[in-house]
Amino acid sequence: MEIGSIYEIAPASLKGYNADNEKKVSLGELGEIKKYNKKYHAYTASGREAIALALKSMAKCRPDLSKRCLLPAYMCDTVFFSFEHEGWEIYFYHVNKELKVNKEELRNQIEKVAPDILFIHPYYGVDTWKELRPWLMELKNQGICIMEDVTQSYYLESVGVEADYVIGSLRKWYPVPDGGFVASDEKLLGEAIKEDDEHAKIRLGVLMDKWNYLYGNQAVEEKSVNKAAYLKRNRELEGLLDEYSGIRKISDETAYILERVSEDEAKKQRNENYRYLYDRLCKELKNGAGFEPIISVSEDDKGCQNGTDDEWGQNGLVTAPLYFAIYADDRDGLQRFLTGRGIYAPVLWPIGKENEDCLTEDERYIFEHMLALPMDQRYGRGEMEYIADVMEAYETGKAETAEVCEADKMCAIDENVVGKSEVIGIRADVNDEVGMGHIMRCITIAKQLKKLGKNVVFFTADENGKELLEQAGMDWVCLNSEWNRMENEVAILKDVLKKKDCHKLLVDSYLVSIKYFEELSKLCKLTYIDDCFEEIYPVDMIINYNAYHVRFNYKEAYHNKAMLLLGTAYVPLREEFQGGHIEEGLGDFKHVLISCGGGDVYNALAGVLNKTVEYEELNKVIFHTVVGKFNPNTEELERLEKAHENIKLHYDVKNMAELMAKCDAAVSAAGTMLFELSAMQLPTVFFVCADNQQYDSEFFAKEERMLFAGDIRADRDECIENICMKLKMILKDSELQSRMRKALHEVTDGKGAERIAKAIVEL
Repeated sequence: MEIGSIYEIAPASLKGYNADNEKKVSLGELGEIKKYNKKYHAYTASGREAIALALKSMAKCRPDLSKRCLLPAYMCDTVFFSFEHEGWEIYFYHVNKELKVNKEELRNQIEKVAPDILFIHPYYGVDTWKELRPWLMELKNQGICIMEDVTQSYYLESVGVEADYVIGSLRKWYPVPDGGFVASDEKLLGEAIKEDDEHAKIRLGVLMDKWNYLYGNQAVEEKSVNKAAYLKRNRELEGLLDEYSGIRKISDETAYILERVSEDEAKKQRNENYRYLYDRLCKELKNGAGFEPIISVSEDDKGCQNGTDDEWGQNGLVTAPLYFAIYADDRDGLQRFLTGRGIYAPVLWPIGKENEDCLTEDERYIFEHMLALPMDQRYGRGEMEYIADVMEAYETGKAETAEVCEADKMCAIDENVVGKSEVIGIRADVNDEVGMGHIMRCITIAKQLKKLGKNVVFFTADENGKELLEQAGMDWVCLNSEWNRMENEVAILKDVLKKKDCHKLLVDSYLVSIKYFEELSKLCKLTYIDDCFEEIYPVDMIINYNAYHVRFNYKEAYHNKAMLLLGTAYVPLREEFQGGHIEEGLGDFKHVLISCGGGDVYNALAGVLNKTVEYEELNKVIFHTVVGKFNPNTEELERLEKAHENIKLHYDVKNMAELMAKCDAAVSAAGTMLFELSAMQLPTVFFVCADNQQYDSEFFAKEERMLFAGDIRADRDECIENICMKLKMILKDSELQSRMRKALHEVTDGKGAERIAKAIVEL
């Protein structure tokens, strides 16, 4: 059983839908939006785009804005993006642990800031502004715009009336690929909305993939691989949504689905689910439980619906919230416990860079202890019983778990004393689908471990890594397993770990699972290189050396559970990159490095080299082309080398830093090589060719560190054209070269592998 996470979409939801029909789907005003009683409404692709539309419309209706806004400090950081994109100054007011506002404190803040917008948020199906709503009308009369986000309380009655703009995300409530809305009495700027549903179509495929994962007929192993794939793709799409600053119309597919949704049935099911969980978790377990509902319901709070007392009705305190929100003493431990049993309870939200320095003690408590139990209309009594049973099991087993943890701690101390950590294992693979970057960074770390006097042994699924490992002087064991079915190798690996007397293991693979680590943790201290943050794993140390690690809530997820090595200080570069390559004012280019890692699945190298022939400026450049061991296109590359004197192929490069030092610029796929190029301060054009490289584009393209040419998987021809154009830009502009070198110099000092090795030894 799996409960929670992103919605799945059944193919039957679009039965009868014709994407090629010239007559577009026209979505009328949804019943829940009608209750806000606003003159205008519009549908957008997301809630944040609804905010952007509201801001643009407000600017048109109120041209004299100073663009200062007051937002609650307990807020999703994605809300900030729309305000920042539209040039607003953000200020904060505070909420207490009951998610309510102190009127006098807010009044003082309003007088101090003089905001154009007061942004309010009724949390978790409760009108947390109920007592202050008359005062909101006074603020409106003073010219302050009230913007109300009902994303967590879409079904609440009697909210939004006082607001000038009501906004919300529909995709959080229904199985749709996109969807947000804005309603207002001020005219909405319809011309700001673009017709662009590409993002929605891709996400529709992702959500259908989840449906196939849950209900399809694949084998268990295939399901595991497919799950990892659709989760990665969804995360990538969320990242692209963060970066998008425009406003898109809701997709026709979403409009079609929403036209056929029964909002009344969804509301009813959510109410029933909430009431069941409340009765089980907050009445039966109220004495000594390690968690409590954020919103407590007393007898005095009961409302009346259909003639019966009901706390969760239309007139009651809580109405069909987005989640069942709780405070947990050990939030991270509880979340891991639930995840291991197929219940995916998110944390709302990560602290953003905008609000991290202004939080009160209460607000920090909220961010650190809040957990959201899934209870949406996909599920009925059976799933709610399962959640309650698991929560009760967690409470019952806490004392036993504490004893086991203490015993594990003592064993770890004893092992260090008698030197059992002398052998350190590394689990990694390389093949035509898994790039060389994984095993190469592990070899780099292994060399540093050896310098510290440790024995290192690699474990691989097959013999594809044999040559690389033996060249590096590494001991290795072939498990003769399937690289993409890692749970199947656990018994074999455990046996080998015992024979090798290996008590610490570094794992570098995207195909791990919680179960995989749970089994290995019985034998080893575990370190995992995790740049995806798709699960909270039962490991002892997490490494994410990418700058984009800040997007993920590692610190809260692993608080007191695992050591964290985060950020570019831990980039595991080989020692050859520690010297750097600092020169400026080189003038005309003579040598360009071009690389695409080990596999080059999209034949990028040949594509770029063929394209450079069309440009006279690039014909004068010598292209040092690094051909990876698993490159399937070597014959075409060799033909190009014979036909063009300025193309030089390099195989089995022993010292990449030395080759880079001979070059004046580079073209590279994203990945660890971008950090190597940074250490050498080499102006670079880069592109994306794999899911795990998506966030690299955001960091390296920022501040002109490098020039981003696009995702070669999305449009190969356009990406290759961009590479050539941007390479010509660098070639012509010596000032750009200088700026890029300076920015790259600040990325990494090249000593990350040494820091990782020391941390593993001290674990």
